[in-house]
Amino acid sequence: MSNQFSNHRDTPLRRFTAFWWGLAYFAIFGLVSALFYWQSGSPVDAVAQVRAADRYEVRAKVDAAQAELLPPAGATDKLTDEIQGGPQATDQFVPGSASHARAMEQLASGGDEAANEGFKLYTAKACNTCHGADANRPISPAYPKLGGQNAEYLLAQIKDIHNGVRTNGGSAVMKGMTTAMNLTEDEMKKISDWIASADKPVVELVEGDGKNLYTAKACATCHGADANTPIMPIYPRLAGQNSQYLYDQMQAIKDGTRANGQSAVMKGIMANVSEEEMKVLSDWIAGQKADQQ
Repeated sequence: MSNQFSNHRDTPLRRFTAFWWGLAYFAIFGLVSALFYWQSGSPVDAVAQVRAADRYEVRAKVDAAQAELLPPAGATDKLTDEIQGGPQATDQFVPGSASHARAMEQLASGGDEAANEGFKLYTAKACNTCHGADANRPISPAYPKLGGQNAEYLLAQIKDIHNGVRTNGGSAVMKGMTTAMNLTEDEMKKISDWIASADKPVVELVEGDGKNLYTAKACATCHGADANTPIMPIYPRLAGQNSQYLYDQMQAIKDGTRANGQSAVMKGIMANVSEEEMKVLSDWIAGQKADQQ
């Protein structure tokens, strides 16, 4: 047994050699670690860099989506010049809606200063790009008609989207717009007030299963029998809204991707509504006749 390990005796020379080899190993390890730390920064910095990269990627996607929706170069400037008393805009930029005509009359006559400012902001901040000059001609059926909507509800939605509380659907695009346009809370309120004063969508009443379903599912309890007289101004008017937008919001509230405002209340109701029923309800509400004030 002693012969087996005779070549591996623990001598002072061996201990001395092992000590210096260990010291050299730790020195090399420390040097490599220091170089890596110097190149990449602290672990906290590394995490911050990753998060910053994620933010840049998200912002790039928002900017790309926003670029597709923005008007041609000079279009917004032309609109801004027009509402401030400059050359008359053509139909290419401003559809001849009653809301717009009324706003132009107010501007020409001096009109209501607050309403005028709201209309100017709505156009200058490019809200019309997606929702139309009269706030009722969105560029996609997945976007909402806004004209005549409750001002309190509108303001709450703009603020929630701007602050990242509401994130479903096209919220990322609108958040990019509110950020890029540097919308203040005061401007949001003025825009909301003007939109609320615009014409409501007017459509013909559609009879059918939708009407019975609307009552059976207790939609009328909060939004009124005509889908146009909600019990509180923080609730939306629904009549005449785009069917696709209505369906998407019902889905988002049911699956939890939209959870802002009063969504928690509606989520409980939507638990008992199937996808097929959502479609029937959306089509019926879109076909309701909204009274025009």
